[in-house]
Amino acid sequence: MRLTRKAEEALLGAMLHRPEALPSMRWIPPGTFSRPDYAALWQTLHSIDFSKVARTDIPVVVTAAVARIEEPGIRQTLTPFRISNLANTSVCPDPRSAPLYGGMVLEAAIHRAVEHAGEMLRHTARQAEVDQALKALQQADRTGQRLAQLDAAWKTAPETVRNLLDTQPEQEVTPVPRTERARTDLQAEGETVASLLYDPRQLREVTGWLEDRDFSHPQLAAVYRAMRTLDERHAPIDPLTVAWEAQRHPGPNPSDQVLTELEQAGMGGTAAYTAEQVLHTAALDRLDAAGHDLRNFARHPALPVSALVDHAGQALEPVSADQQRIQHAEREPERASDKEPAPPAPAPTPDAPAHHPEMEM
Repeated sequence: MRLTRKAEEALLGAMLHRPEALPSMRWIPPGTFSRPDYAALWQTLHSIDFSKVARTDIPVVVTAAVARIEEPGIRQTLTPFRISNLANTSVCPDPRSAPLYGGMVLEAAIHRAVEHAGEMLRHTARQAEVDQALKALQQADRTGQRLAQLDAAWKTAPETVRNLLDTQPEQEVTPVPRTERARTDLQAEGETVASLLYDPRQLREVTGWLEDRDFSHPQLAAVYRAMRTLDERHAPIDPLTVAWEAQRHPGPNPSDQVLTELEQAGMGGTAAYTAEQVLHTAALDRLDAAGHDLRNFARHPALPVSALVDHAGQALEPVSADQQRIQHAEREPERASDKEPAPPAPAPTPDAPAHHPEMEM
């Protein structure tokens, strides 16, 4: 932020030194500045016809124009002393470098815009109701459009400026991982897998859109992955075959306790409903993860604009895939309406466990 302020002040100082260069700097809109007083001064400078102003009269003309700014707080901030100080060589080292200073100001503004977009994604992901996941994910579409606008704004800068600033980082930039998930629903995950294990015929209703990465519980993910594999091979599915298949895959294997709890808790006919809850919850969590990555990329000073926009776009790709899967899941019941109905749920038994502690890992 300190360097951003210095770049903004250097740009303003360069224009006070060489106001005749203002017409060539219109690719920098006032909203690019991080401070409202600097934005107002930039707009004010562009409103003055300096071709009719003698160089010695520039301070007086600028001061008079600032006095006409409607916002009193900004007028009080932009004092004549403050404006004249911007023209000092300690603030503006070389007025002829104005285009480069402008590119630095625009780059900083794009970083701030991407950071704000990431924060908005995280807020949406954490506040949305699970059944409103698809609507919440539309925020990612708007963010993608915003990235396109920022990329277009950057391309309005002179090519020489972009060539100077758009240098690739020496080392690969990766965001700091989140410390914890934002959204989980272990109950829906457990009920989904238990129902599928009880009646594997339901797999055909969910495998087209539910993936093992949607499960936050690693052992439940392992069980679901094993059932999908067995179903693809038209192999029998029961706790033993699932455990045997699960050991072939990397990652945690389901414990005997988890498999026993799933076998005892299973009931038919509910997998598609709870699986949608699992998918929606996972999609909201990935929306939060995308926002986290955007914010971290934006805070990395080594990323030039082109790389920042590219990294941010890649971070949004999983969210776009989730939108398609949710839409697929919503259409699936229509295609499955002519299938044989699931058997009724069995009556509860007195010794059925009411609590599944290992599911809460």
